[in-house]
Amino acid sequence: MQLAGLVLALATAVAAYPITGDDVNCRTGPGTSYSSVKTYPRDTDVKLDCQTYGETITGNSIWDKTTDGCYVSDYYVKTGSNSMVTKECAVAGGGSAYQGNINRTEIISRGQYWVSRHVPYSMTKNYPDPQGRNYRTDCSGFVSMALHAYAPGYNTVSLPDIATSISWDALKPGDFVGTLGAGTGGADGHVTLFLSWADSAHSAYNTLECRGTYGCVQYKRSVGWGVGSHTAKPYRYKKVVEE
Repeated sequence: MQLAGLVLALATAVAAYPITGDDVNCRTGPGTSYSSVKTYPRDTDVKLDCQTYGETITGNSIWDKTTDGCYVSDYYVKTGSNSMVTKECAVAGGGSAYQGNINRTEIISRGQYWVSRHVPYSMTKNYPDPQGRNYRTDCSGFVSMALHAYAPGYNTVSLPDIATSISWDALKPGDFVGTLGAGTGGADGHVTLFLSWADSAHSAYNTLECRGTYGCVQYKRSVGWGVGSHTAKPYRYKKVVEE
């Protein structure tokens, strides 16, 4: 057995890992926007089913799915490593068909699939989604991929064709925000996937996006950001289904 495989096998065999924070929430998905279904007191030993990437918590984007069926930030679990110590979870809710209905958990998981791999930004190159279908690696190609929509991807001019304009207060994980529509082609437009609110005043939000020289990343933007004369507005994919 190769050393890496041996390390993973031994780590998987460990009975449990202790919680290092006070009253740590275990959530329905890998991010603070998901509801809490369980709370772990400090020093609780938890067993892991698998690990995945999600919202970054204090520099750590790994989330641990426990045998209780919920997700806790790896920042609060003492695994002894800054990397994954067990198998990677399958794409959450990964049952959508190409260009079919899709739930919010899967949209975010598909977005994290590129972000966790630090896919470089390009308006001409492609990268596969979890099923191997190639999408363009710019901002609108990324959002198209996350939505499991048309490949190689809509552009900032055409994305509104598959969406409904919504209010900022109505935003939920898996919706998108961008400078979209007529006149936003090329560098005149940009689009981001909404991950969660960054503050209680809802003046800024956390994104998943493919962002120029930074590639596909998690980022934070202020409400009302813009590109040139265009101001970003929120949208909801017409084929999103509530869980």
